[in-house]
Formats: sequence, C-alpha cells, structure tokens
Amino acid sequence: MDLVDCPECQLRKLTQQLQKETSKRKLLEQKLRTSEAQMRAVFEAMTDVVLIINLHSNQLGSIKILPTKPNQTHTDDTDVISQTVEQFFHEQTAQLWLEKVRQALDLQQTLYFDYNLFRQGRQVWFSASISPISDQSVLWVARDISDRKQAEIELQHAKEAAEAANKAKSQFLAAMSHELRTPLNSILGFSQIMYDDTSCNGENREYLDIINRSGQHLLQLINDVLEMSKIEAGKIKLNEKKLDLYSLLDSLEDMLRLKAAAKKLTLNFERSPSVPQYIIADESKLRQVLLNLLSNALKFTQVGSVTLRVRMGQARQTKIPNPQLLIFEVEDTGCGIASEEINYLFEAFVQTETGKRAQEGTGLGLAISRKFVQLMGGDITVNSVVGKGSIFAFDIQVNLAEMTQLPQLSSQRVKCLVPDQPIYRLLIVDDNQDHRQCLIKLLKPLGFEIQQAENGQQGIAIWESWCPHIIFMDMQMPIMDGYEATREIKRREQSSWGDRENHLPSHTKIIALTAYAFEEQRQVMIAAGCDDFISKPFSEEEIFAQLTKHLGVRYIYFEPGIVNQNKDVKSGSLTPEDLAKMPDAWIQKLHTAAKECNDESILQLLAQIPTQFPNLIQVLRQLTYNFRFDEIIKVTDLLVRQKVEQPLHLLQKLQDVERHKVKVERLFYEQYYY
Repeated sequence: MDLVDCPECQLRKLTQQLQKETSKRKLLEQKLRTSEAQMRAVFEAMTDVVLIINLHSNQLGSIKILPTKPNQTHTDDTDVISQTVEQFFHEQTAQLWLEKVRQALDLQQTLYFDYNLFRQGRQVWFSASISPISDQSVLWVARDISDRKQAEIELQHAKEAAEAANKAKSQFLAAMSHELRTPLNSILGFSQIMYDDTSCNGENREYLDIINRSGQHLLQLINDVLEMSKIEAGKIKLNEKKLDLYSLLDSLEDMLRLKAAAKKLTLNFERSPSVPQYIIADESKLRQVLLNLLSNALKFTQVGSVTLRVRMGQARQTKIPNPQLLIFEVEDTGCGIASEEINYLFEAFVQTETGKRAQEGTGLGLAISRKFVQLMGGDITVNSVVGKGSIFAFDIQVNLAEMTQLPQLSSQRVKCLVPDQPIYRLLIVDDNQDHRQCLIKLLKPLGFEIQQAENGQQGIAIWESWCPHIIFMDMQMPIMDGYEATREIKRREQSSWGDRENHLPSHTKIIALTAYAFEEQRQVMIAAGCDDFISKPFSEEEIFAQLTKHLGVRYIYFEPGIVNQNKDVKSGSLTPEDLAKMPDAWIQKLHTAAKECNDESILQLLAQIPTQFPNLIQVLRQLTYNFRFDEIIKVTDLLVRQKVEQPLHLLQKLQDVERHKVKVERLFYEQYYY
C-alpha cells in the first residue's frame, strides 16, 4: 500500500506545483498584458517617433518602429517591423545617420540634435536623441518641432526686421546729428571768437551771449534725443575712470550759481566729510544726471532754495569688489509734483503739467537720468508735496581711487603761449571752410604755424611735405575721407620708420573732428589710427587741452575778468605810447613784418610781449586779425623815424650851440679890443 501511495503522492505534489506554476504564469501573463497595454497606451499617446536601429557589420541594418503615434512623415504603416534603412531614410542621408549612431555607440552617451526631412513637398523639423541600448543597437527618439521652428524662423525674421529698422533709425540719427552739429560748430565757434573780441561793445556782447546760449540749448536737445536712441538700442555703456568728485561738484556749483542768483534763489551744496574725493565712476553720466536734476529744481522753483546733498550709504552686495555707495539728494522749495503724475515722471517724452506750462524741454531728461543711474548700479526716487517742493534722490555704486591730481580743463581764457616754446605746425583738414576758418582764427593769433586742406588727399600731400606736429582731421570728407587719410598716414609712418631720421618727423598726432555722437563710430576712428577725438561742436578749451595733452603746449592766461571787462582794453586803436614800452629792436621787427604783411611773424612777435601788457597784445592781435597792417605801420613808422631823427636833432642843436658860442666870443672880442 505504501508502494502504491508513494507514486500517487508524488504525482499529486507535482500536479499541485504545476497548478501553482500555471497560476503564477497566468498572473505574470496578466501583468504582462496589463503592462503591454499600459505601454501601448503610453506609446499611442506619444507624438514622438521612437525607433530601434540596429547595426549590421558596422552599417545601418534594420529599423523597428515602436507602436507610438508617430508623425506620418516617417511612414504610413506604424506596424512595419525590420524596415531597411533605404526604405525609411533617403539613401543620400543614410550615411549621416550612420555617423550619428556610431558616435553614440562609441561614446556610450546620448546625443541630442535637430534635423529636417522633406516630405510631401514641405520641410519638417525634428528634435532627436540617440541613446545606446546595446553594443549594436540604439534607441532613436524624434519629436516634430516644425511649429516651433516655424515660430523661431518668424521670430528671427521679425528680429532681423527690427534690427534693420533700428539700424536705419541709428543711421538716420547719426546723419541728422552730423547735419545739425556741423552748422552748430560754426555758430558756437564764431560766436565765442566774437565774444572774446575786445572791440565788441556791451550790447553786441549780450546778443552774442544769447546766440551762444541758444546754440548750447539746441545742442543739449540733440544730445538728449541721441542718448534716448542709444538707450533704446541698448548701446549705452559705462565709461568708468578716475575722477575728482569734489572738483565735479564745485564746477556744477559755479555753473549754476549765476542762474540761481538771477532768480534770487539760494543754492546750497552740502557734502558729508565722509564722501571721498577721488572715485572711479562714469563722470560724464554722473555730471549729466546731477545737472539735469539741479537745472529742473532751479527751473521750477520761484522762491526759496535748491540744495544738493552728498553722503555715503550702506553698500549692497554687487559684482563690484569693495563697492562704495554714494547717495545724492536734490531738494527744492518749488511747486511740487502731483502724486498721480509721479508714476509717469520717468517716461520718455512725458512732462508734468508744470513742465508743459513752462514750455521748455522735451521730457527726456528724467528718463535718461534714470537709465544712467540704473546703469551705474542704482535708481532714482522722488518724494514731492504740491506747493512745498520735491526731493529727488539717487544712489550709485563706485570704487575708491588713489589720491592723485587729475588734469582739468582750464576755464581761464588763453592770452598767448609761454615764451621759448617750439613753433608748432598744425594742419587742419576739413571740407567745411567755416570750420577751418574757425580753428585758424582761434589758433593762429597765438603763434602757431597753420596750413589747411579740404580733403584727405590734400592733407596727406601737405603732411608729407610740411611735417606738421598735429593734424585736426575731419572724418567725413569727399574724395578721401578722414578714415582713409589717417590709415594712409599711419601706414607711411610705419613703413618709413627706419628712414625717419632722414626726412620724416616724429609721430604726427591726429585728432579726429567728428559731428557723430555714437561711441562705436568713435571706436572706429581710434582703430583707424587717430590718437584722440573731439566732438563737434567743440569748445576752445577742448582744442587747447588736446594741444597740451599731445604736444605739451603751455599757455599764459588772462587774469580772471580781464576778457570780460571791455572798458579795460583799448580796442582797435594803437598809440605810440603803447609800443614805446617795447625794445627798439622789437619795434623795428614789427615794423618790417607789417610792411611785408606777414601776419605769422607779427603773431610770433606777440608771444614776446610781457604778460603785464594785455592791452597791447589784444590790440595788435585784433589789428592782425583784420589785416590792418597800415595802422601798425603808421605807429611803428613814427617810432622808427623818431629813433632815427632824434640823434640828428641833437646834433643840430649842438651845432647851433657851437655857432652861438662862436658868435658870442666874437662879440666879446670886438667889445674888449675896440
């Protein structure tokens, strides 16, 4: 019985085990079906194309398309298995895909790239990834990004159109800047020369002052429009350098004090003792912001005061190493600003009701100021009460600078050159005769030798034959512009460097004169070889400063107030008493130069007149300006003849005395002996 029971027990156990295995298998099959259904649902929900690509003998072999919901660009039959590469990809692109697959397998890394295919007459873009799944197989996942690419293409076209429009606007503004600055250079330049003319009476001087102020106002409007254009184009950059903050504040106070006094306002500048004197910041932008805020405060304040306060603050965490926070506040007792207008105060071309009533300005000043302050790492805030006044405050991030003396433009009027300097040769190259004449009128009376050219070609010829020390080069000229002329001069200088001792001067300095205001154009000038540049319209202080910077020219200045006191200077009349102060030999040289109509020699002689005789310098300079050599000859001739005739006159007197003596002796003899 036991022998029979044993096989039955074993069979029963095996049957039970088989049932268990069958149950497990069914359970696994159910799970597999569920998983496959889930995966199929996932695949069918996917819009990506998912491929398995196999390599055969290191070549693209077969492609299996997983049951996703693929883009019909690849195939119309999603159940195709083991398609050949030629059936799936165009044979001309098969090699490209082979390289991609090989790269992914070699690196054993996922590659990401975009590609496009042409299907049914249109271009379809895909973003793909290739991931290794074995030594010879990869998983290729591609997503249709045609809509995104189309949007990117349209965006790129829109960007290009916007850039083209912006470039056209910049070119237009640059051209308009040139066209407006060019006549302004003549207006401001000649008005300043006429203002300094001692023969100009008080009434005419007042008219010239009005012309100059109006020209400066127009220039400021042009600059404001250009600055806003550069801000909108994202072309504004910081030009940080070492500056003397104390000097900057003092110059602003001097500049605005007369305006405040004219309105009987009190102008206060309060500087905390902790404020450093030397900092690193963009001086031009800081000056413009302060000048705008202070000018606005003076303009809209009728009674009371305007106060500028400068103090240190707690620096914020920035990219600047060891930053210092400077806080500026401009407070006025003016009419104030309504709360509803403050929100629009810093928008371009927007003015408050008070500003509109004043009928001044363009509404750009505050918008530009805020952009500048933000560029310098801060912001502007305003607190105002209607009828009581306003407080504009801003802060900027700066670094401290070493305590060194910085060069400053002299505000004094130049009278003449310091004696015993070389005779400097200056070449002016400009197609505008008015601009050339303005510089000649400014510089020639001081004793500089000057030649002029109206285009770059003439300028190069004069440079080569005359060897000037410095060239003032206009950049926009016909025939040959300043860029080409500058490059050619620099090229010839370099190629002749070894022979320079024989026939060429030392390095000629070239100062670009430009009516363009954009920084990138100035960089092109420097790249062309210019040593420096001056923007039109320029001031005489800038011209003199460039001569000092590059040639070391030294000047003698008028004492403060001399130029403005017409009554102290004898204008247009030269007397023998004036010239009698000078040595006889000097008077003889002046007489000879006047007879020869040699204005250059006369101007060189003026440099020898002692500084205590400013009247004589001014009168002779004015007569030379106007080519009134006859007036000089008339006075010098009188003095020269006096010098010649004086000994003869004395001799004649001696002879008369001698004759009288003989006559007296004869009479005495006759009376005594007869």
